[in-house]
Amino acid sequence: MNTADTPVPRRILVIDDNESIHEDFRKILAPPARSPALSAAKAALFGTAATTPAAEARPEFQLDAALQGQAGVEKARAALEQGEPYQVAFVDMRMPPGWDGLTTIKHLWRADAAVQTVICTAHSDYSLEQITDELGVSDRLLMLKKPFDPVEILQLATALSEKWQAQRAAALKLDELERMVQTRTAEIEHAMLHDRLTGLPNRTLIVTHLETCIQRRKRNPNYKFAVLFLDFDRFKLINDSLGHETGDLLLIEISDRLRNSLRASDRICHQSTPSRLGGDEFVILLDDLREEHDAARVAERLLDVLTEPHEIEGQKLHATASIGIATSDRNYERAGDMLRDADTAMYRAKAGGRNRYVMFDRHMHEQVMARLSLETELRKAVREDGLGLHYQPIVRLGDGSLSGFEALVRWSHPTQGPVPAAELIAVAEDTGLIQPLSISLLRIACRQLRAWHARGGGAEQLLMSVNLSRKQLIDPDLVSKIAQTLRDADLPPGSLILEITESTVIDDKDAALAVFEQLKELGVWLHLDDFGTGYSSLSCLYQLPLSGLKIDRAFIQDICRRGAHTVVLRSIVQIARAFNLQVIAEGVETTEQFALLRELDIDFAQGYLFGKPSAAGDVEHLVAEPKLVVAGH
Repeated sequence: MNTADTPVPRRILVIDDNESIHEDFRKILAPPARSPALSAAKAALFGTAATTPAAEARPEFQLDAALQGQAGVEKARAALEQGEPYQVAFVDMRMPPGWDGLTTIKHLWRADAAVQTVICTAHSDYSLEQITDELGVSDRLLMLKKPFDPVEILQLATALSEKWQAQRAAALKLDELERMVQTRTAEIEHAMLHDRLTGLPNRTLIVTHLETCIQRRKRNPNYKFAVLFLDFDRFKLINDSLGHETGDLLLIEISDRLRNSLRASDRICHQSTPSRLGGDEFVILLDDLREEHDAARVAERLLDVLTEPHEIEGQKLHATASIGIATSDRNYERAGDMLRDADTAMYRAKAGGRNRYVMFDRHMHEQVMARLSLETELRKAVREDGLGLHYQPIVRLGDGSLSGFEALVRWSHPTQGPVPAAELIAVAEDTGLIQPLSISLLRIACRQLRAWHARGGGAEQLLMSVNLSRKQLIDPDLVSKIAQTLRDADLPPGSLILEITESTVIDDKDAALAVFEQLKELGVWLHLDDFGTGYSSLSCLYQLPLSGLKIDRAFIQDICRRGAHTVVLRSIVQIARAFNLQVIAEGVETTEQFALLRELDIDFAQGYLFGKPSAAGDVEHLVAEPKLVVAGH
């Protein structure tokens, strides 16, 4: 196989109906070797020093000839198929009775698009303008008038063959780089969908499979499946007493044992924390069951299998599990709901004494009722404008100055107190409240940003980041509502950043991309949030009209202690630069992280180091001095 460093012979093809022309080319490009005796005689005759072979060194050419255009094109095609293409072709313009030079070159370039071509002509049926119109302006095409000087032929053959070789080397190098990128992309995508320790699918992949099962159930009510949620009992005790390395070895043993105990069609997922500490949860998807209660038989068998001791580094370790089961007979609409119910059943199994399984049933419906209560109160809060925003600063790592804020929703339930934002958004999406809620919060954020802009003193450059929910994309008037909100607040579109995750486009990618393109045309910025976790993959960088990547806090937490995190971050920055994207790190809590992120050439950061999410009045001091947010760091 040829590589960029493999030398290639200089192969020349001459297409001319005149045999004497071929003889001229042979004399110029492939003259017979001069004997040492002849060189010595020449030196004695003319009184010059005898030249050595090195002194007379010149390019060596492999010359081939064709008397008609058709024959020349066939030779070029055959040479390319054999892996020995011609680098330069000299083509006569008139070659009766066959093709003329123009027709020959058209067919020649179809056979071999890379060959460098020289038109050799004394009389032509075509003007220069006609030739250009037919063949186009190309750096592969030159013209040479007959009669030609031998030096011209030698110079053209030498220069054009060297050009062909340089282009070939560049193309081979590019192919090599593309293969490397494809390999690395596949590795990254695999890493993003599989657990590093056990090699099992992660939550993202198992959710994808589960969503497929749910859709299949809708098409075929006789199709049955189930989810088993496993959590190992007192696993933390093993980590704390024997160390996390031993705990990881035990998890590997457990995953292998689970694999061997399931059918090939069943899928198992390892759910763990990003830092890999204490990740002892597994999810099993039982596919195509005969009856839903068969899931209970599988759970019983797994409990028996898992109670057998594990031999880890010379020690016998016992690990039991609590299993929660959710089956398809409840006709779930979302994978998350089914996992939630299986998780609920698992905690019921733990509460019942561990090392057992529990199937989710109507007695556990109390949690669902509590959820309904939460939904009711949320509807009331949305109707009465009972929700508010807190603002977390985003700083430029280059100089530590304030770039803007991320607006984060906050709500306090009348009886339960503050509701986590993730739970709030989930309930809003499930109930269809997300659209009026999001627009209402966007108006608040834009009005607040306009008030800060009015302060001047650099504050007019501040940006506002707002999260865009997946369910908002189904609103056909989303773009017009955002545009109207910006006009009402008298804000330029470039002041608004919309943060999205790849999960926002997973349901209907084409529709989502159409909305994103409209938002880009509007002039707002689009940042990909939580990059590196969840659904995020490199494919989204090719498809989405992004302006920035927001690196998930999971990569930042241990960046100063784990070299692998630094390597990953550096790779992410390089990828972002390739797509001309800004990079924002979230979850920055220490000055050491701040310094390292700056060294990695990351553009912006947010986190507790710069300020927790706070009410607008509590961040006024940052707006007043936007250039001194982290002065001294």
